[in-house]
Amino acid sequence: MAPGGEEPLYGEELGAGALVGRWVVERVHYRGPVSTLYRARDSHSGAAAALKVLHSQSAATVTALRRFRREAATLQRLSHPNVVGVLGFGELPDGRPFIAMEWLEGRDLAAELAARGPLSPDEALEVVEQVGAALRAAHGAGVVHRDLKAQNVVRVSGRGEALHVKLVDFGVAKGLTPDAPGASTLTHTGVALGTPLSMAPEQIRGEPPDARTDLYALGVLLFQLVTGRPPFQGTTRHEVEEQHLHAPPPRPGEHAPVPAALDAVVLRCLAKQREDRYPDVDALLEELRGAVRGGHALARAGHAVALYAEARLKGAPAAAALERLDALLERASVAARGAGLDVRVEGSGCILAVAALPEDAAGARAVRARVLAAALELVEETARPGPVELAVTLHMDRLPAREVPGGLLHLPSWVTESTGPGLVATGAVLEGLHAGFVTEPTAGEGRSRVTGLR
Repeated sequence: MAPGGEEPLYGEELGAGALVGRWVVERVHYRGPVSTLYRARDSHSGAAAALKVLHSQSAATVTALRRFRREAATLQRLSHPNVVGVLGFGELPDGRPFIAMEWLEGRDLAAELAARGPLSPDEALEVVEQVGAALRAAHGAGVVHRDLKAQNVVRVSGRGEALHVKLVDFGVAKGLTPDAPGASTLTHTGVALGTPLSMAPEQIRGEPPDARTDLYALGVLLFQLVTGRPPFQGTTRHEVEEQHLHAPPPRPGEHAPVPAALDAVVLRCLAKQREDRYPDVDALLEELRGAVRGGHALARAGHAVALYAEARLKGAPAAAALERLDALLERASVAARGAGLDVRVEGSGCILAVAALPEDAAGARAVRARVLAAALELVEETARPGPVELAVTLHMDRLPAREVPGGLLHLPSWVTESTGPGLVATGAVLEGLHAGFVTEPTAGEGRSRVTGLR
């Protein structure tokens, strides 16, 4: 037994009580293909720590050993509030290297999205601002991360509702300048390192990375934050890589209610040629702030009414049907603006428009009545037999609209595909207005179909 009752190291996997430097192992947190991450505590202060220990077979490989040591040097150099902090590093008696890092109590963004669904544009901006700050520090130190993805960004708990995140895992980071950490010949041109779901085309081709390589991955992350899914998916690594290399990137607006300007930011990040992307993090963030906060920004308090119009195709998408779909959406946009709503999203098959409500009850009721009447006129005017149907749903909720159940921009909480064409309104919109409109209950709880004026 070691002093203090701590067990000595033994075996490939460290047991509880094993002493690593000044840190005492508590348990295995994650077993990776190259290293194992342990939760530990400082034997002096009792503070929690994360111990990353290289596997013995990896330690016997010169490339893996150098990459691991380079990660420690990179993290130690990058002291930043949005980068996981290094507490120390060294080697075990058997020669395996370890890195001791701050313990981040929380979950990565992949787990966060799986648990709660996509983020609102405001929340996504909040996250990307912090990740961008971490990348700015890395690029300023001459380091490109090369493996930015949702799993490598951790939301730190214990900070209330604030989305505070830290960038982790610089295991495949590469120096951009000869004197930067990892600027050795460890990784040669022709070797692709990174994660297929986030890899830039030049990474897949094995070309030298630069800061714009990380900006491509940041675009992938932004797409995933607001839609809950990566832009390119496939059943094999090769299939995903082929899409990154050749397939036109999709717009987030095809899958989520985001401003068209945010679509433009993502598409520029995902440009196939790095010369067509943003030149640096600051240029990207400046345009993203304008996309999210610019134009007719919604009030940060009070309530708003939202109109969601979706043109649904029946059968094969013939040319005439597609023309009809576009015409319906254009008419819906005109009707929404005429009723005083701000069109926030114009997707390939839908629009989302929002209007802030006055604080006084009478004024708010008048706006709801005006929007209801305009929506009813829209569906009556466009209703006709054919391959395209227009379904309109109205809802009211409090701002700011966060992506939580019942939130104004959380469409699954108030829009359903089973209601069919026509106009459906939630109880919040219809409150106090039943005397002026003909309604009938729908299968959806708290929703009614509006069929006419009284």
